[in-house]
Amino acid sequence: MRHLLAEETEVLKALGKRLKALRLHRNETQKLMGERLGLSRQAYARMENGDPKTPIGLWIFASSIFHRLQDWDSVLLEEENLFLRAEIEKKRNKRKRASRKRGQPR
Repeated sequence: MRHLLAEETEVLKALGKRLKALRLHRNETQKLMGERLGLSRQAYARMENGDPKTPIGLWIFASSIFHRLQDWDSVLLEEENLFLRAEIEKKRNKRKRASRKRGQPR
């Protein structure tokens, strides 16, 4: 495994801090959260400290416990192409001629 860049490490640490804040908001111990995730207290503490070896599945499981699973919907989501969106809207809103029934004079 390669070493993480400083900004990558900071992202993991920030994620761990948020996890800790959610746990403390519920007034739960590291031991209890570890048990819920199937981890020892020490392994859970490493997760809160932003350990890069923590499997992503545990982060998703922890998010589910705190009812934050929907927050993962935007992770790695393809960015929207605003130019393409404008072209689609332009075509959608293009003026259309009024239709006339067959056999009617112009």
